[in-house]
Amino acid sequence: MSPNGSPARPRLAEHVLARRHLVGEEELIVLHDTRTGQLLQLGGREWGLLAAADGTRDVEGIVLAAAREGAHARVHAAADFFAALHAAGLLAAEGDVAAPLGAGAGGAEAAGAAEMARAAEADDRARRERPIEVLPDFSLHCDGRGSCCRLYASVIFDPEEATRARALRPDVLSGGARHQRAFTPERGAWPCAASAVALRDGRCAYLEGEGRCSLHAIGGPGAKPLGCRTFPTSFLDDGVSVRVSVAVECACVLASVGRPAGTPLLDPRLRVRGDLDERVHVAELPERVPVAPGATAARAELVAWSRRLAAAAPPADLAAGLWSLAAAVEAGGLAGGTLARYERPGPLDPAALAPWLAALHARAARRAREDAAWRSERDLARRAAQWIAMATAALGDPEVLAAVLSAPAQWGERERFYLRAVLHGHRLFGELPLSLALRDRAVRLVVARALPAIFATVGASDPACAEPIALVEAMMRAYGLDAYAGEVVEER
Repeated sequence: MSPNGSPARPRLAEHVLARRHLVGEEELIVLHDTRTGQLLQLGGREWGLLAAADGTRDVEGIVLAAAREGAHARVHAAADFFAALHAAGLLAAEGDVAAPLGAGAGGAEAAGAAEMARAAEADDRARRERPIEVLPDFSLHCDGRGSCCRLYASVIFDPEEATRARALRPDVLSGGARHQRAFTPERGAWPCAASAVALRDGRCAYLEGEGRCSLHAIGGPGAKPLGCRTFPTSFLDDGVSVRVSVAVECACVLASVGRPAGTPLLDPRLRVRGDLDERVHVAELPERVPVAPGATAARAELVAWSRRLAAAAPPADLAAGLWSLAAAVEAGGLAGGTLARYERPGPLDPAALAPWLAALHARAARRAREDAAWRSERDLARRAAQWIAMATAALGDPEVLAAVLSAPAQWGERERFYLRAVLHGHRLFGELPLSLALRDRAVRLVVARALPAIFATVGASDPACAEPIALVEAMMRAYGLDAYAGEVVEER
């Protein structure tokens, strides 16, 4: 430890994301603490110091290394800077490294280890042979006007992908010769396995003005990073099959509903999990899943229940159906009779919705305030946070909420597809108990229904506004707005 209590050889903690943003002509590094949501802006000199802090250098060594890269600072000023980061919880703890492997075991322990290894090998073989089940009756029509390349805070490249991108477009941020000009570490500081590309007014630096990927234009689709090539496809292994679905987070997804002859979500030649690129992230459904506060169910039960719900007749008001189903699950678990509450729901209760809308408003308004301090007015993420904050504020008026709930369904087909994609991908099963996740999805639909009036009020004409459900979904996941649901739970 240094005299001020900070680590003697500091480095950025793994739970901190450093992202390079160009806001107009100004360049910023924004540190995002994924544990607290805290944001901290850095200038070029401060980032030069932090980039040189790889956990092997003391402060004097960091100052010398940073100076070689053009970031000059005095040792005492650098020490104060790292002390402030340490106080904010942004540095890794002293000695925070992976524990070394112990010595090999012998006798019965070795036999047990061998048995475990054989079981793990069999389990891995079963996983690789799991059949792939793709969302039926959907193909993607991407017109390049959606939000995926200009909304997400992290567009990740592996080392090979970043090298290829810099070779194809060496002019982008002068990154051809210097990786650090166009990228920051995916997590923590250098070195790292992957990097996040810099964003210009919230857009990927490699995105052209008209919304087309310049890497794709020059090098073909294979020149894009894997995450971009697979988006918006999602993969989840439920123990029976690998469910391939679509994240409803881009206007192109909903604009593709009912349109044949688009691009398939997955090459039809890929039949089992082992056929997938090893770099594709396949989430796995745990053996037991929370279904209501204090209650869990086995994975197989959830999978069967999800299939029954997907086959059920959707109600005229999908949000009301989901809210009623949540109450049925809390009262009767996953029994087949609970679906009757979904198919024939009562009207949504504005008083029951109010605390959920208030919690979402508080989180969206906070996000909008933080973004207004540094994001460009052209940044879609900044504007989307403002729109959601405005919509949830409007819905706080009982008369406005009642009018939205009683209005004829404008997005019925879109909402039904949204639920079909969510169910196929098992996206209702996560940290939130199922009953609360159902209420959360109902709230998202209500907010999406309120957004067109906000767009009309502010004169919003962004192509992303054409599909409010997708805009809400993207902001929920990409910018942590979905944490509002946990805050409602804490207050219950």
